[in-house]
Amino acid sequence: MPRIKLYIACSLDGYIARSDGSIDWLPDPGQNSDTDYGYSEFYASIGTVLMGRKTYEQVLSFGVPWPYGEKKTYVFTRQSGKEGPLPLEKNVEFVSGDIGKFVRQLKENTEEDIWLVGGSQIIKVFLEQDLVQDLIIFVVPIILGGGIPLFDRIGKEIGLRVVGTERYEGGMVRLEYEVIEREYLWTVT
Repeated sequence: MPRIKLYIACSLDGYIARSDGSIDWLPDPGQNSDTDYGYSEFYASIGTVLMGRKTYEQVLSFGVPWPYGEKKTYVFTRQSGKEGPLPLEKNVEFVSGDIGKFVRQLKENTEEDIWLVGGSQIIKVFLEQDLVQDLIIFVVPIILGGGIPLFDRIGKEIGLRVVGTERYEGGMVRLEYEVIEREYLWTVT
C-alpha cells in the first residue's frame, strides 16, 4: 500500500509562509549546488502529488514551467467556478467533495507513494482524517514571528516516531517522522 508523505519546509517557529503567502525566506536551492536536500530522490520515489488550491495558485505565481508535469497532480478546491476558472496545467485534476473518500480510493488504485505538498488547510484535513503516514519536515533556521502555520489547530493528538534526522550546511535540519497508530501510542519506547 502506498504511503502519503508530507514533505515541506517551515520556519523554526512553525510557519510555512508569511501571512501574505510569501515564501521569500526559504533558501534558494540554487545557492547551494552541493545538495538539493534530497528532493530529487524524494521526487523520483512518488507517483502522485496532492495540494490545496492556494498552494497550486502559489506555485503558478512563480512564473516558471509547471514543476510537477510528469506526475499526476490532484488539487483540492472548494471553489464553485463562480470565482473564475483555475488554469489547468499538465496532468492536473481538480477535486472537490469528500477528501477522505477520494484519497482512500486513490491509495487503493496506485502503487507509488503520494506527496502531500500543502498548504496548511489541506494538511489539517489530512491529519484529522488519519491520511498521512510520514512527515518529512525541513526546519529553516529563521523565526518569522507570524504567518501561515504548518499545523493549524488540528484538534487531536497525533503520535510520531522519529525515523531520521539530517543537518545541512547553512543550518537547515531535516526531521523525518512516522505517524504512530493510536493503539501503539503509549506502548512504543
